[in-house]
Amino acid sequence: MKWLLYKIVLLVTLSVLLSSCGTDSDKLSPGDIAKDFRLDTLTHERFYLNQHKDKVVVLVFWTTWCSVCKAELVELKSLKNMSESENLVVAGICSDPENINDAKQLAKNLKIDYPVLLDKGQVVTGGYKISSFPTTVIIDQKGVVNFIREGYDAAIANQVKTKVASLFAPEESVE
Repeated sequence: MKWLLYKIVLLVTLSVLLSSCGTDSDKLSPGDIAKDFRLDTLTHERFYLNQHKDKVVVLVFWTTWCSVCKAELVELKSLKNMSESENLVVAGICSDPENINDAKQLAKNLKIDYPVLLDKGQVVTGGYKISSFPTTVIIDQKGVVNFIREGYDAAIANQVKTKVASLFAPEESVE
């Protein structure tokens, strides 16, 4: 009887502990300060987030096996056509770089013209609490997370463009 009671207490305790893991409060939210990071690129360069202060940074977390990710990777190239593109940084964070040959081939086939970053061990993916692919994160000129969306479709594409444009819009003066 004691053994059964011990098992029940143990199961209840484990249930409580596991149900509190990975709650939404752990997720990255608009208004959070973007965590700094350094990642290598497909071209063997280093990308430092902190070197892009005073710029709008669009990050898309993706994987080589995600077909929806490919559509977003292509669509993000159009952001270079924005009038403020010199103050805009777009980067794709490959969250499964152990498939580096797949990542290289994908970037080549899709003609990706922005940095593809390799998140070995999903250090940045984990630090940003990304759990779905693709996930788009927009960081404003002050280093604050301004936008986060999981998934990708035409509506999200429009939201990304609208959000980026709004971050370049002059602030209204209050009189």
